[in-house]
Amino acid sequence: MISMLSHIEDQLQLALEPEYLEVVNESSQHSGPATESHFKIVVVSSDFDEMKLIDRHRFINKLFSEELKQIHALAMHTYTPKEWEKRKAAPDSPECASKP
Repeated sequence: MISMLSHIEDQLQLALEPEYLEVVNESSQHSGPATESHFKIVVVSSDFDEMKLIDRHRFINKLFSEELKQIHALAMHTYTPKEWEKRKAAPDSPECASKP
């Protein structure tokens, strides 16, 4: 069975052909027994050139509409190549308030 992380990577590759892609399983940073419940994605794609930020996130949410029924959190960092050239990094995820 393919992991959720691999599935997310595969789907983003197919849908966006990103110049840069990073998918991080952050589940261990959160409380609870789930091992594939919290993910962070960083996607750089020229497909985002004409999209507003909200539309990029809507696109990702639609792409993973079924998966989001199982995933508790999906942090999305979506950039155009020009935006990424200026940043070169996505922000760190905040600490989980409920982690013991």
